Amino acid sequence: MQNTPITLKFLAEKLKMSVSTVSKALNNYPTINEYTKKRVQEMARDLHFTPNKSAINLKERKSRIIGIILPNLLDYFFTRSIYGVEQFAMKNGYNVIISQSHDELEKEIQLADMLLKSRVDGLIVAISKNTQDFSHLDQFENMGIPVVYYTRNPSFNLSCHKVLGNTFQGCYQATKFLINRGHQKIAYLGGPKMINFTHDRFNGYINALKDNQVPFQAELVAYTDFDKENTVSAIQNLFKDSENMPTALVAFKEPILFDAIKYLKSIHHPKFDEIECIGFGNTPFISYLDSPPIASIEENPESVGENAIKLLLQLINREIELQDYQKIMVDCQLVVH
Repeated sequence: MQNTPITLKFLAEKLKMSVSTVSKALNNYPTINEYTKKRVQEMARDLHFTPNKSAINLKERKSRIIGIILPNLLDYFFTRSIYGVEQFAMKNGYNVIISQSHDELEKEIQLADMLLKSRVDGLIVAISKNTQDFSHLDQFENMGIPVVYYTRNPSFNLSCHKVLGNTFQGCYQATKFLINRGHQKIAYLGGPKMINFTHDRFNGYINALKDNQVPFQAELVAYTDFDKENTVSAIQNLFKDSENMPTALVAFKEPILFDAIKYLKSIHHPKFDEIECIGFGNTPFISYLDSPPIASIEENPESVGENAIKLLLQLINREIELQDYQKIMVDCQLVVH
């Protein structure tokens, strides 16, 4: 008997119960009384019974797998957000397949095809910076598989479920904070100019200037494609006019802010110690820097991830209809260092 796998039927015969009762007792069904649950669960434990997950999944017509596509796990935001997704998924009996597009559309299309063939029950995706055609992602919903877009706003795709950080509010708070500290020449260093999910931050910056009667100056705005050379070139443009030098800087995310700080320090910028900077991220090692930013915008990525998986599971369980499109916003916080 030791070499033969213990089955649900075997347990039922030993306990003189129906297979259905044993199964429900093992899964803590409320209709089964506590005494029966205890008897079944104790015998299952004593006999080292392991449920056949494949058979259960086949019966339920579910793989119990969630697919995730994101740009890059080296990005601290995505690392933190995936923690929230994994924890909640596992508590609800799901495994996750995490894949990285490296911000390349072709790679994203390949990954979507792979996950579709893997028969995932649902998909969470942070689109690449070049995604404008959503046909490779629409095919999931066409097959009844729910998709939740998170953290990067697919503004070209209006009919979709999405969970986003309120980056408009975050950038507004940061800009207003710098204005309240007396700055009138606040530069903005943004992400790729033509990318749809970068606009909310810029709009927050513009609105904060307007609401506080600070004139907008186009020469105080620059954009980077996230690589170091591009960032340095953007910083050079922002600080090239000695007559109209920024006294503060708001950056799309902290890695490009750190590149900016490093560059300004390397050229011994005469006003380096007076320039106050804020970026999105709230990276832990800020407390170890000699010249830390004055503040950070905390995007609460764990909450963004957890809200994305919660929404996806509601869609999988049909608690929300597939076409009842949801938009969930997670607020940012300004953290002063």
